[in-house]
Amino acid sequence: MRNVVIGISTMLERVRRFISNPMQQVSAVVATRDFLLRLTNTKESPRVPGEIRREARALLRHFPIASELRPVLEKGLGVKKS
Repeated sequence: MRNVVIGISTMLERVRRFISNPMQQVSAVVATRDFLLRLTNTKESPRVPGEIRREARALLRHFPIASELRPVLEKGLGVKKS
């Protein structure tokens, strides 16, 4: 599992270089939360293995809901409201 985490960290660093502004970063984090939610839904993703579903649920356990998450990220990343 540790190797997977290290691999994901490396991949995220590569992807992060292509994210051009803080608003895109905010959107990416919110979209990640939505993706994890879809992974936990057996009707939406019926072929996802149980271990992946459990991991997604564990990650979501303390993940704030989108309406709480977005303002915190925008403030932390210095996103200016237009």
